[in-house]
Amino acid sequence: METIKAVCPSCGGTGLYSGFAEKPGYPVVCLNCGGTGCMEINYEPFIERKIKKGVKGVSLSKGRFILTGVGGTGEVVSYDDFLKGKLKHV
Repeated sequence: METIKAVCPSCGGTGLYSGFAEKPGYPVVCLNCGGTGCMEINYEPFIERKIKKGVKGVSLSKGRFILTGVGGTGEVVSYDDFLKGKLKHV
């Protein structure tokens, strides 16, 4: 795992927060970053695509929203062909 510092999305890097409850000109210390203006993000660097066991075939996804449809759709290719780049999301 590696760590980087990023601008706090709540305060925009100021360390101060002004919302509807604060008086104009009197911000409070940002609760998300403790006033530092930054957030630490932990991540695993990407080196290469990992192999997933038990895969029999791969297809494109219908989408993410259950009301418009989810699950696989269209052509199914072998996992080996997928790893070779024969099925790409457009």
